[in-house]
Amino acid sequence: MQILNSPIEVGVRSLVVLNTIYPQALDLTRLTLMDYCLVHSSDLGGPDSVFPEVPSRSGEFGVKRSVLSLGLQLMMRADMVDMLTTDEGLVYRAGEEAAPFLQLLRSDHVASLVRVAEWVVDEFGHLSQDQIRERMTETTSRWQWEIESPLDPFDSAPAGEGR
Repeated sequence: MQILNSPIEVGVRSLVVLNTIYPQALDLTRLTLMDYCLVHSSDLGGPDSVFPEVPSRSGEFGVKRSVLSLGLQLMMRADMVDMLTTDEGLVYRAGEEAAPFLQLLRSDHVASLVRVAEWVVDEFGHLSQDQIRERMTETTSRWQWEIESPLDPFDSAPAGEGR
């Protein structure tokens, strides 16, 4: 059974973000952006990322939204997250049981998630979705360069030319 990036694990990460930003509520898109920032914090100039960096991380965003939605459903069934209707649409907010539940999860991993979530909320909580995406675009542009660069850091010859 895969735990990393499973609905339950992503649901707990979402719960950490929602609990940190409480009483503010987030829509699915904004929560997905915040989760992305949580997972890739060091790429965005923040604390060390909680998870190891992988080369294909720029493609994660589209997949993350659907898994995050499933994770939110799990957290709502457990009364950890409340879904609210606003003029802008559906938003999610940490429920009454969120903080006590997270306090019960005593692990280095959860402590790291909480620490990084505090940075994410401080750094991105006041920004618009477009501003967050702009910061992410700057980062994913660097990732693209990393992917396209030669594997041998000493190989400076253009493609197709010998040394």
